[in-house]
Amino acid sequence: MPKKIDFLVVGSGIAGLTFATKASAYGKVLVLTKKRKADSNTNYAQGGIAAVFSPKDSFKLHINDTLKTGAGLCHKDVVEMMVKKGPVLVKELYNMGCRFSLNSDGEFALGQEGGHSRRRIVHARDHTGQEIERVLLEEIKEKGISLSENEVVLDLITIDGECRGVYFLNTNNKEIDVIYANAVILATGGAGQLYLHTTNPPIATGDGIAMAYRAGAKIANMEFVQFHPTAVYNINIDGRAFLISEAVRGEGGILKTKDGKPFMKRYSPAGDLAPRDIVARACVMEMIKSKSKYVLLDLSHLKTGFIKKRFPMIYEICLEWGIDITREPIPVVPAAHYICGGIMVNSWAESSIKKLFALGECAFTGVHGANRLASNSLLEALVFATRAAERMQRITDVKPPKRTKTQPVKTGPNLKFAIKEMMVQYLNVIRSEKGLKKAKQMVEGYEKAFEPGIHIINAESCNMTDVAKLIILSALQRKESRGLHYLLEYPKPNPSFTHDTVIAKNGQ
Repeated sequence: MPKKIDFLVVGSGIAGLTFATKASAYGKVLVLTKKRKADSNTNYAQGGIAAVFSPKDSFKLHINDTLKTGAGLCHKDVVEMMVKKGPVLVKELYNMGCRFSLNSDGEFALGQEGGHSRRRIVHARDHTGQEIERVLLEEIKEKGISLSENEVVLDLITIDGECRGVYFLNTNNKEIDVIYANAVILATGGAGQLYLHTTNPPIATGDGIAMAYRAGAKIANMEFVQFHPTAVYNINIDGRAFLISEAVRGEGGILKTKDGKPFMKRYSPAGDLAPRDIVARACVMEMIKSKSKYVLLDLSHLKTGFIKKRFPMIYEICLEWGIDITREPIPVVPAAHYICGGIMVNSWAESSIKKLFALGECAFTGVHGANRLASNSLLEALVFATRAAERMQRITDVKPPKRTKTQPVKTGPNLKFAIKEMMVQYLNVIRSEKGLKKAKQMVEGYEKAFEPGIHIINAESCNMTDVAKLIILSALQRKESRGLHYLLEYPKPNPSFTHDTVIAKNGQ
């Protein structure tokens, strides 16, 4: 492992890998990933990338759909930039060898998802993320970019207000080591593992957000945790709930109560194609009414051949678990899926700490507002990773310091399950102010278990505690219901409360 690199990337999803492939033109890049290189939320993304390709579509429509779904909190200028730059970058992926589904005319076979007024989802059947990851990993290999697996990054090194590198666990000698860099790029993904039921892989413990927070970076809008409405009730694979893509409803799938009655028209004129916050709340409300552990997603009325061709992975995995989706409905529940807040960055992905960049789900760009529009996440990652790579032309070479202050090795308890239970009880789809205050007391108690310093043992518990605190504090600030944040005491949005919630350690 080198002691110094030009650009250090932490994370190997679409954001980190896209950045690496493009920044390699300006210097040497090293990618560190916590587990296997394909362990990322990108790899499990079934739906696709939202981009304007249809002659019936337009940038204006995509922008408006994003703003509407974001419930008044999207940063319009950033949304416009992302939407307009998107198609070129999607086409670039295709030209790299990404096997997106095509129609009989050889054009992208565009899918439909909730919140979109037009078909604009570019997909590779129902395993789009896996296909993108495959192509980017091949590109990394072709360009000779170093990628090191099973590396646990513990904290950031900041000197004179700049990020100069990271502390990490050297897996060979089990000691803390350092890597210095001219720029550090966090692309560490989300924090779904804070919840008992999540579509995220086990590595999604909010590490990048926690490290940036401890270093003093501004963190924004953490209260907006998106729950995917349709995770299979009884299928858990490698620590994550199996997701049923929103595209299933886009192609005609219908949500029904346990006794087989459609219910979404009672909650939104858009019915089953309403934005995710509305659909998730509707599912929870119906589960409460019927005292059921799940609702049903039915696509058995669609042609069997179409289902198998359009959703081959979903069909095969459900069948392995005893559910024939061509003949019977799927039991589904909302599951923690995506965090719309994160490390606050500008349109070049620069954080409030110099030379620290954040990309993908761990970043807050202002694109998603109070609720992410389906399939905008991969698009956001592509656009901001490309812009961050362009910014590397301005990064100056910095010599590593002769000495870095030695960081003490600390240990701490395993609080993962306790945090998961707390988040499910008090920070789920529907919340109460009383519950949030109780959660704040609990997380303050958990914090005391971790002394200041770097934790080799149970580092993830430390990070999960910090991220849970950020979500709770942000939720307590927002005394209204907006998008993904629904409070029983304040069921309607407050017209005067249209700003982001921003938190920084020690009030910085």
